Amino acid sequence: MVILAAVGIVIAWTYYGNINKSVDPRVRQAQIMYGRYNRYASTNDYDGVLALLDSIENIYSSIPHYRNSYEMGVIENNRASVFLTKALSDPIREEIRQHYFALAEQHLLKGIEYYTTWMDFMGNQTEEELNVFVEKEFTSDRLLNNNEKLDAIIRNRVKEIMSARIETPRRLSVSYTNLGIISRHANQVEEAYDYYVKALDLWSENHAAKNNINILFGKPPEKQSILRKLFPPERK
Repeated sequence: MVILAAVGIVIAWTYYGNINKSVDPRVRQAQIMYGRYNRYASTNDYDGVLALLDSIENIYSSIPHYRNSYEMGVIENNRASVFLTKALSDPIREEIRQHYFALAEQHLLKGIEYYTTWMDFMGNQTEEELNVFVEKEFTSDRLLNNNEKLDAIIRNRVKEIMSARIETPRRLSVSYTNLGIISRHANQVEEAYDYYVKALDLWSENHAAKNNINILFGKPPEKQSILRKLFPPERK
């Protein structure tokens, strides 16, 4: 359960295997790169994952519209997942384990900052307001303003933003669960509990957070039914 919480964000970008022509061409290559993410992660190629994330970040950070976007938060969370997984699974010396925990915490906090800042700006805008915002940003970029598919690209980006507004609380919930795992391993029980509670406030169906609270109180983890796994609660 601990490992599942650590790597839960790894598969968050699987859908990028179906890139269409309405995707912003400036970041299409970054989204294609995510197609290699699961392959590296499944073989524990940590260096490959980190190098891939660096390349993806270079693309997003080079474009003002994406520089402080939720995509940057996903990158930081994925980095954190690498270091947390290494800390929890590798037979390593304790000082190295603590170093990995520290790196994971650093990236989790950066990811949370990206997510919360982005949600503060984007979270309450109407679809029409988002469309105006994206259109202004995209038409001012000389790499896009002559693109014959610009209208479709703008619509697709608005759709991505609206979808991300639903997903971001769940991503934040995973981040706080992982911070709780780090605190628990540092014997900071009260802090770990607070992180798990915050995770559940953001996403009440966070099974990993629930079970980590059970661990804190010496209770056995709850098993999730097959039906629950196959038919999870609808996203609100």
